[in-house]
Amino acid sequence: MMVEDSQKTEEKQDAAPQAVKPAQGHAHAGQAIKGGGVIQFLKECAIENNKITWPDRAQVIRETWSVLVLVTALTLIVLGVDWILGNAVFGPIEHWARLYGAGFGRG
Repeated sequence: MMVEDSQKTEEKQDAAPQAVKPAQGHAHAGQAIKGGGVIQFLKECAIENNKITWPDRAQVIRETWSVLVLVTALTLIVLGVDWILGNAVFGPIEHWARLYGAGFGRG
């Protein structure tokens, strides 16, 4: 029995959460950023900026054209749907109003 109890105690100790050590140079919760914090932040920004991989010129041009083509296509689709609905729905209403003098569409 005594051996089993000591094993359970060891298991409980092993299962206890380990303290997480924060990374050096970063402000922690509840810790005020001192005057050097701004300089450190700008240094880290520069380091992260150097990690960025920018697309080459050909890829930017290719993707710009694809966006322009898609926007033009969607604009034409919306324009077409608007024109069809405008003529199919409001055209007959305007025609009826002109015939019967409802005051809508007089001119």
